[in-house]
Amino acid sequence: MIKVECDSCFQEYKVRDERAGQTLKCKSCGHKMRVPSGDEDLLDDVYHDFEDPARPARNRKSSGTSNNASKKNKKSEKKTNGPIGTIVGVVCFAVAFYVSYTFVGGLFGKKKNEEAAVPPAIVQNEAENPSTAPAVNSPAAASPQQTVTETKPSEPLPTDPAARKKEIDRLLKETKGYADAFKKATNHQERKTIYEKTKIAQARLKTLQKQRKSENDAKLALNSKSSASKKSLVAQKWSSLVDPPLVVTKWPDSSKISIDMQNREENPILPHSYSPFIALRHSGGSPYKIDVWNLATEEKVGLVTIPVPDNQMVIKPNPCLSVDGKYLMMSYLTSDTKIPLLACWDVATGKKVAEWEADLANSINTVFEICGTDRAFAKILRKDGNRFKSILKLWDLTTGKLLNEKELDGGQITASNYKISPGGKFLIANNYSNLNIYDLNSLEQIYVIKFSKVLPADFHFVTVNAIEFSANGKELGLLIAGSRTTSVWVLDLSDNEFKLGYQVSGNLGDILSTPRYEGNHLTWNPTGNSWLLYGAWLVDRQSQRVVWTLKPVPNVIMRDEVFLTPNYLLAETATALSDANGRILLNRKPKLVSLPLSESKIAESLAAYASQSEAILGTGQKVSVDVNIGDVKFSNADEVKTILNDVIQQRLESEGFQVVPDQPIVFRIEYQEQDGHKLQLTKRDKSVPGNPLRRKATGKTLQSTAATFKLSWVDKPSNKILWSNQALVNPRFLILRGAATAEAARKKMFEELQNRLMAESIPYFIPKQKTLSMLPGETQLPD
Repeated sequence: MIKVECDSCFQEYKVRDERAGQTLKCKSCGHKMRVPSGDEDLLDDVYHDFEDPARPARNRKSSGTSNNASKKNKKSEKKTNGPIGTIVGVVCFAVAFYVSYTFVGGLFGKKKNEEAAVPPAIVQNEAENPSTAPAVNSPAAASPQQTVTETKPSEPLPTDPAARKKEIDRLLKETKGYADAFKKATNHQERKTIYEKTKIAQARLKTLQKQRKSENDAKLALNSKSSASKKSLVAQKWSSLVDPPLVVTKWPDSSKISIDMQNREENPILPHSYSPFIALRHSGGSPYKIDVWNLATEEKVGLVTIPVPDNQMVIKPNPCLSVDGKYLMMSYLTSDTKIPLLACWDVATGKKVAEWEADLANSINTVFEICGTDRAFAKILRKDGNRFKSILKLWDLTTGKLLNEKELDGGQITASNYKISPGGKFLIANNYSNLNIYDLNSLEQIYVIKFSKVLPADFHFVTVNAIEFSANGKELGLLIAGSRTTSVWVLDLSDNEFKLGYQVSGNLGDILSTPRYEGNHLTWNPTGNSWLLYGAWLVDRQSQRVVWTLKPVPNVIMRDEVFLTPNYLLAETATALSDANGRILLNRKPKLVSLPLSESKIAESLAAYASQSEAILGTGQKVSVDVNIGDVKFSNADEVKTILNDVIQQRLESEGFQVVPDQPIVFRIEYQEQDGHKLQLTKRDKSVPGNPLRRKATGKTLQSTAATFKLSWVDKPSNKILWSNQALVNPRFLILRGAATAEAARKKMFEELQNRLMAESIPYFIPKQKTLSMLPGETQLPD
């Protein structure tokens, strides 16, 4: 997360890393503010990014690192721990402050003996041509576009806001000039002089900022009456947001459904909340052909053929389907008038029932959805001079009549961060640290739920990966990920109570996203008894345990969405595009089919586990750990064995086992390392078309380390394998702090592997009775 502060009203925000470099609008005062790029913009070489190479890596034996190299590194580190290193940090800070006021925070008050924030390589890169660098007091030392005016510490503060703004602008240019001068400085004394002058300018800036903040606070207090009505909505007593579904589905006990997915678009069209209806678009261009199915009755209920005139083009977002499967809606743009259009079709007849202009010419339709059975809303970006306004609109779906229209904060609703309640009355948007709740009749924002107010302190610095309504509309689930934990929280929509539903050590997103899952990362079982996480783990709500796992097809690039019903799953076959040798698979015949998933069998196994009935492996049992280490790089087998032994012991004890030596049931881990991908070194670059990540290859490569591990439960007396699972960890992307070496890459991989082992799926119950299931059970997705 990146911290950003409005330089007008000083409201602080936390935004995701991918927002770096973007210009956002302050929610408090409307002032534009630029999200700083953070340390990576200033110190490219502090973070060494390595990405997957264009060609495969060759396997080589590691040569390790020499003692001489180690000594050189230690000497190099010592050189940075002095005044010069501090000056480098100060000047880099000044550059950051020129980009954004956010970084004005007293970073220049470091002592001489503090460790420098910039490694020696930065100093060398900054002073590319020291022989030609001008002296600090010479005119050439200033920025080429302005002259540096020296700041005096004792000058009185300006009382006129315009004069204060003018001085702030001057100080910003001054600190930028000092930064440019430092790059060209040739000796220690010049840099020290720059350091002292920069401290004075920074102190003056800080004082002016405080003065302006005090005046702005006073103004905001006077103007608070105008916004009191909106804030009172957030502070008022909670009113129930329970919104029952419009369609109640009766699913059969089993299914023999088989839908041909040949020549269909990969992403199905799904209603806004849980529903048995699904739309599948045929591959190819105009006319658009879309089949609509009822998965519960296993019947195709309609075919919509949509011709696209020459002066129109279909624009994203993708088409949407009503929860009752009756209506389909699409978005168009006319090429001549630049007016966005919306159109609705009757699925049963295939006829268009309404078409209307969504907004003015040159407006952009960014989000649209059918809410309920007969209404539709859209978020429009409307051109207003040199900027865009965000407009929320509501229409009658069957006539195109405009029912309501409101202007809103543009960043609160995006195409991927919102969910609509089953009955279509409410919209909840996940806006980083808040949940913004809207009434879809009035289009008013009625509540803001701040995570910092409702979650424990341990969960403040987290990312909400997914939100989803329960099928009955009574609860909202939130999948929350931190650096060392993953959890599911449940909001009771009747009384605004948050409860922890499930928690596991480790980041499940890292573990369960290879291969990547295309569906929602959090899905409710329609019974409300469990959640499907990342399309791979079924978590029982009452026991807060993983009870079932879905194993992907080998060699699949991405996992298609899995549909969850009370008694079975719906999944696609033939999802792998190539075989184990990388050869393209021809004559693939993908189908959507059912897979059994008996909740009654899971419930019986959980009951046996809880009752501590006779089992091969069960709760509270004493077990031993056996760690076998093969080849390792940049370390030794004994050190790796000790670390993995501690990690596995901690993991098993968290599952309720007692870890003691010489037990008949043994948990075994077999581990070894080898050469992984040869990764390319990249650095930060300017944002240009075709390079949204602003990365530039340096031409250098780095040999990474891969690791294979095999986990097994073993009956030692009979040497019988009760369960086993093998995995390969081979990073395709690394972000390294400090020196970019093969040893550092291996260290980073090994740290991530330990985190993964804390969340790896390991059986905690193996029954003797064959009618019961091992927990967690496992289903191989169809190939």
